Amino acid sequence: MTYGPAMAAAYNRGRGLHPRDIERWMTAAGPYLPSAGGRILDMGAGTGRFTNALAWFSTATVVACEPSAAMRDVFRAGSPHAVLVGGAAEALPFRARTFDAVWASQMIHHVRDLPAFAAELRRVLQPNGHLLIRGGFGPPTELPFYRYFPRAWTESKAALVTLDQITGVLSEAGFAVTAHVRVEQTYANSPEELIEKAATRSLSPLADLPDQLFEEGLAALRADAAEGRIAVPVVEQLDLVVLSQPAPPAPAGTTSAPQH
Repeated sequence: MTYGPAMAAAYNRGRGLHPRDIERWMTAAGPYLPSAGGRILDMGAGTGRFTNALAWFSTATVVACEPSAAMRDVFRAGSPHAVLVGGAAEALPFRARTFDAVWASQMIHHVRDLPAFAAELRRVLQPNGHLLIRGGFGPPTELPFYRYFPRAWTESKAALVTLDQITGVLSEAGFAVTAHVRVEQTYANSPEELIEKAATRSLSPLADLPDQLFEEGLAALRADAAEGRIAVPVVEQLDLVVLSQPAPPAPAGTTSAPQH
């Protein structure tokens, strides 16, 4: 899908995270991020939800890359001092071995050519660098909106990309899965917040849903809220999958320096 001005303007209302949840994600990611002197690529940074947090928690230099011009406009309005460039995942505008880690939050389903993205990741990452993928790879039935918009997750192209498919392509490119954890976050603290987030259609599966089905689901959500049938806070669990890029083997005929 393409993020135009309307979607970009609504994105933070629909996809904003509570500060304590950002801290949970940074705590989970921390062991795989470089510290001062290192570099992190925030790929598919969107409006910059994680860019400043990555810099704050790691103390590394963070560069954000976002293909949508509309999303970049919103990003710059909120984080005018952050380093942000335009670029596609399949053709990253960076030199080889620029980054120690790549943070890819809920963007990999937008990648049109996974093998090309995998090759680019190998190119821009340092040996022993880490790729951190944040996303929802569990059963769709556990997601907050599934009961109201089931076809959004059973028919959406964005929702049909599985973790096995993603890690399979990355493994063929030389990456190895080193960690997989689930992180709980609060999606909404009230029924009103849940309705507002749904109404933005900022989740790709909801954006792909036919308008009539979306309106029917939104009406059902509002009816449940009016009848007090929504337990709050509404929480969800998403995945953090960490892959490493092993250092290349030493050229044949070379030996390590003697230890003294």
